[in-house]
Parts: sequence; C-alpha cells; structure tokens
Amino acid sequence: MKTITIPIPDNIEKAARNYINAGFFKSESDLLMAATVDFIHRNRIELVEKYALEDIEWAKRKAKKRK
Repeated sequence: MKTITIPIPDNIEKAARNYINAGFFKSESDLLMAATVDFIHRNRIELVEKYALEDIEWAKRKAKKRK
C-alpha cells in the first residue's frame, strides 16, 4: 500500500479531527481512505462514460478518413 502525504487547510483538518473524535473514524488515514473510495465510486460512471464517448469520437474520425 502506498503512503501519500498532502497539505490540507486548517479548517478541513479541524473538521476531520471532529469526525475522528466523535468516533466516526479511527484515524485521519481511515477518514481519507473512506473519502477517496467514496469519490471514486461516485465518479466511476462518469469516468467510464467519458472514455466511451472519446472512443466513439475516435471511431467516427477513423471511419470518416476511410471514406
């Protein structure tokens, strides 16, 4: 597993710390992992759609060149 170090604004750190202190997460790492996984899952469809549309446009350009 890779470790990433990032700077975050003080207000975000304070909000994260509040969730950790309230027992929602065991650590900053757990909170950030959950947020990252959630972001990836929510945006997966949009990403797949983006690449599908790019592939379709590529195929259209390729077909147009063959004519």
